[in-house]
This record gives sequence, C-alpha cells and structure tokens, in this order.
Amino acid sequence: MEPSEYYQICLQLLNPAAVTAWPAIKKAYEGRAYHNLNHLQEMIGHFPKNAPFRLPENRQAAIFGIALIYHDIIYQAGRKDNEKRSADRAEAALLLAGASTAETDYCRSLIMATKTHQPDGPEANDQCLLIDLDLAVLARTPEGYDTYARAVRQEFSWFPDFLYRPGRKKALQHFLEQDFIYYTPMFREGYEDRARANLKREMTLL
Repeated sequence: MEPSEYYQICLQLLNPAAVTAWPAIKKAYEGRAYHNLNHLQEMIGHFPKNAPFRLPENRQAAIFGIALIYHDIIYQAGRKDNEKRSADRAEAALLLAGASTAETDYCRSLIMATKTHQPDGPEANDQCLLIDLDLAVLARTPEGYDTYARAVRQEFSWFPDFLYRPGRKKALQHFLEQDFIYYTPMFREGYEDRARANLKREMTLL
C-alpha cells in the first residue's frame, strides 16, 4: 500500500470531512536520501499480516497510522528535537481532524518512542510495533543495507568523516549492546539475526 493511500484511509476513519494534508506531507519528505516516502513505504510493507493496525479499521488504528506517516515529517540531520517537532505537526493535524486530547497524546507517545527506539508508558505494545517497523531497514539484505547506510551518510554529508564515523559507530554499538533490537515476536524471530549481522559488518567498514 502506498503511503498516500494508507494516510487517506486513516484520515477518513478519523473524519470523513477532513481536508487532506497529503500535498504538504509529501513536500516535507522530499529531498532526503533516507528519511523520505520510501522509508514510509518500507515500514508499511513490513506490517505483520496479523498486526491489528495493518489495515486501519478503527480510530486507534487510524491514530497509529497518522503517527507512522508523521514520525519523520520533520527531519534535520544532527538535531535533537526532530521527533518532538514531528509530534507537534501530527498533533496539529489530528486536532484539525477532530481528534481528542487522549488521541493526540497517544500519537505523540508513539512518535516520541522512535527517538530512543525504546518503548515506555501505557502504549508500550503499540510503541513496540512502530519501533520495529522503523528499524526493519536494519534487516535488509546486505546489498540493501549498504544502500541504506550510504543514504544515511548522504544525509550527514556536511559532517567530515572524522566526525561522522565515531558517531555512527556509537549508534550501531548502542543497538548491538541491547539484548534485543526488536520487541515484537515476529520481528525478533525473523529480523534480529540479519540486523545484527548487518550492523556488525558496517562497524568493520567504518
């Protein structure tokens, strides 16, 4: 499913009369090497077949979908507040669609979980799914992973190698030091080993 179609389904579930913001969303994701619409497309494609939010059918699933679509709408390499600003954009869009405070808080908690990639709070199960979808890229084929790694480097093109490499190694090591990268059973069983192999291989190349 294309991100635009997924977004429209979510928006219509929330408010059939809501005005689409897709043109603005599309524009926000343009011009990026990795954090672009292809990233959203990949996330949607990795939904487990039995995942409750794979095909949005209720308001909670729609809010989850809005969080997925908006989680990287604001992205500037090196900034520490991308997720907060993205959550602010999502909240504003949801309020225009008539969402409640509880719904906007839920959406914000999901987006903020992608900052640390660690679940926290009463929505932890849903956060786990969004985190795993966000990190599915780590389990690509070796060739696909190399394409991802080059794209991330391109987004930090203004960083010289002597600054980028230590920072990238630190990020990779952070994942490798965790007991598990993924939280949900399907991702842990099917993606964990491939992701770790890719991360270790990139470490040797930096």
